[in-house]
Amino acid sequence: MATASALAQTRRWLLISTLLNAVLAMFKLAWGLFSGSTVVLADAIHSFTDVLGALLVYGAVRFSTRRSRRFPLGMYKLEDMAALLGGLAVLFAGYEVLRSVFFGSGVTNASVPFATLGFMALVLWVQTVFYVREKRAAACLNSPGLNSDVVNWLGDMGAGLVVMAGIGGHLLGVPYAQEVAVVVIAAMIFYGAYEVIRDSLFSLLDASATSNDREEIQRYLSSHPALEEVRDLYIRSAGSVLFVRATLVLDVQSFNKAHQLVDDIAEQLKQKIPRIEEVTLHYEPVHQRYKRIATLFEADRKTPAHHFGKARYIRLEESSAEDRTQSWYSNPFSEGEHGRAMKLIAWLLRNRVNEVRLLPGKIPDTLVEILETVEIDYRPVTESVALTKNGIGRTPEGGMQRE
Repeated sequence: MATASALAQTRRWLLISTLLNAVLAMFKLAWGLFSGSTVVLADAIHSFTDVLGALLVYGAVRFSTRRSRRFPLGMYKLEDMAALLGGLAVLFAGYEVLRSVFFGSGVTNASVPFATLGFMALVLWVQTVFYVREKRAAACLNSPGLNSDVVNWLGDMGAGLVVMAGIGGHLLGVPYAQEVAVVVIAAMIFYGAYEVIRDSLFSLLDASATSNDREEIQRYLSSHPALEEVRDLYIRSAGSVLFVRATLVLDVQSFNKAHQLVDDIAEQLKQKIPRIEEVTLHYEPVHQRYKRIATLFEADRKTPAHHFGKARYIRLEESSAEDRTQSWYSNPFSEGEHGRAMKLIAWLLRNRVNEVRLLPGKIPDTLVEILETVEIDYRPVTESVALTKNGIGRTPEGGMQRE
């Protein structure tokens, strides 16, 4: 799958994040017990809550790719559900920080304030380094689970700053320093949680993908030379992957060629945008404003041809709502020894012929099936064919000399 590497990287980042957070939480718990600081102990409890949330997100990402008869497209929305729960947990943690400071017992000072300040500074440095790196990875992998975890780290960093502000404010005697720091960090936590909850809800409700994703996919499809138009483009996000569905109007007459072209476009699109898990493309031919009819004749240009591949002349008529033209062409394949019929069919395709006519019963059933496959209609004609004056029409692409 195109997204297997991205999902593996997401799982690896979440696992490292969980282990690092658990280690830091245990160190903060041990230091809180050693120093007697209630604020450090509260921060440790908050970190353990984040560890539980990270485990939830990691488990969702780990099992989201599993498919079954019940879930044939996979369980990618587990990542969105976990991100939603993680965002709600962040909101609750931010509320708890505000409540404990403004409506609780306040902050109890540590018995060794300078050592505690140094310890929290070291923890904050480790958190900041990991936060910056994981944020870059989340943007690169476009993972809502990682984005949720990044916000959790921001909450941890905010809680650490609250601890340092409390200790520093106590040492310096700065009034309301801790309260101001709490408000600023809480605002950052709430905004980050809002973004995570918003994105996860949009995905769970099957909202369209972001405008950036849509523009990138539309730009790639529109750049293809055989593509005339993109219709009904739908992009559905689920977790960190995308499901794309579209109808392509192609300037190709052959059904087999169009089918192969659509498969190639889908594969190239998945390679260009690795987030895409599945592409469903439908094909429609360009609606021609004219009709081209090829009538096959013998050497006298009056008698309809008795054999498809041995026809000596072709009368090509082009009709539209505004005009009607007619041209004659000699058939250089008529004297060939092998492949006359197939070469003539290839010429008809190159010149976008919609219908071919000759005497009934003079064309094998296999050739009729081939003509139907490439969307050229076969119509039998009688010995008496109404001939009009030789007209001067548009010279078709490639091949034959017009008489």
